[in-house]
Parts: sequence; C-alpha cells; structure tokens
Amino acid sequence: MLINILVSACLVAIGIAAYDRLVLRPMLVIGVVDAANVFHAKQEQYLNVVAASRTDMERRQAIADAERFVTSFAAALAQLPQECACLVVDKTAVIGSRATLLDLTPLLRKKVKL
Repeated sequence: MLINILVSACLVAIGIAAYDRLVLRPMLVIGVVDAANVFHAKQEQYLNVVAASRTDMERRQAIADAERFVTSFAAALAQLPQECACLVVDKTAVIGSRATLLDLTPLLRKKVKL
C-alpha cells in the first residue's frame, strides 16, 4: 500500500511538472514588437528613395515597392507568433506584466530588411 501511495505521488508530481513546463510557462511568454516604429522607419526609407528619384519611372518603382512593403509587413507580423511560440502584442499595449517579455522588434526589422 505504501508503494502505491509513493507511485501515485510521483506520478502526480511528474504531471504537475509537465503541465508547468509544457503549458503554463509558454503562456507566460509574451512577445512585444514596436510595429509603428518599424513601419515608420521603412516608410521614411521609401520617402527618401522617392525624393531622390530623378525620373517618373524611378518614382513609380519606389511607390510600387512601398505598396508591396505593406503586404510583406503584414505577413512578417503574422509570422512572429509562430516563430516565438508566444502571444505577440504591440509594445504600446503593454503597461505592466509579470510575464516574461520578449522583444521581437529586431526580428521584425530583419524581416522587412531595415
């Protein structure tokens, strides 16, 4: 009977440890990203290219690149939760948290080639 109690206690402890490692702790990681900062920096980059353009063709190309960026930016943001296996929120939305915050802004900058 004592062996049954010890085995049961060990199984419960293993279950609690597994729940903590596999379910609870990943939920406590929140990825934050300063999306507005990245978007505005890239927008500034495109505005500089448009301003430096000498021909209509160069301007049209820069504007087309900027329009494609909007789609790629949304796609890059959508990929972040899968890559970090965490909830991703905008940095401005976080006021205080006991969760572990993971800054994903550098990763987003890399994805949009900034």
